[in-house]
Amino acid sequence: MHCSKCGLEIKENQAFCSGCGHPAGKPIISQPSEKVDLMKFDRTIRRLSRYWFLFAGINVVLGGMGLFAIQSGLTSHPGPWEPWPHPYIWNWTLVGGLAWSLLVARIALSVAASWGLQQRTDWGRVVAILAAAVSFLQFPIGLALGVYTLQALIGKRHATLYDQLESRAALGVR
Repeated sequence: MHCSKCGLEIKENQAFCSGCGHPAGKPIISQPSEKVDLMKFDRTIRRLSRYWFLFAGINVVLGGMGLFAIQSGLTSHPGPWEPWPHPYIWNWTLVGGLAWSLLVARIALSVAASWGLQQRTDWGRVVAILAAAVSFLQFPIGLALGVYTLQALIGKRHATLYDQLESRAALGVR
């Protein structure tokens, strides 16, 4: 066999040409081991846990500010130029109460997903997938986090890797 770059003769067991260093044949692609896959998946789960906690914090700050601004704007009476007739006060209370309830539920779901993934609990993966589905409504950050979460957790291979991480966490091995 001869090198395709410089023409020097190459022995069959050589991976590279001794003259120019060009690969001799097909590159040898090694499959990553199970341990490497598990380490990469563990790093992804740790990162995902931090992202869900950060997402909960963003919801607390921005959601609270936005709902407070809406609530205070809806209950204030700026003057004679406001639209008449006024809607019933319970309509504004109901809308505000529903929005606050949804915000609190979204924050609780995000914190639960973060904690469940961090502790590698058996329910952590399911809660994170549910939180991802709920977060799709929050464009763009929630959508991006939801897609990343589903990509990292959905599938038979990912379920198997998560189960292995869960069993290692139960044994106290990280």
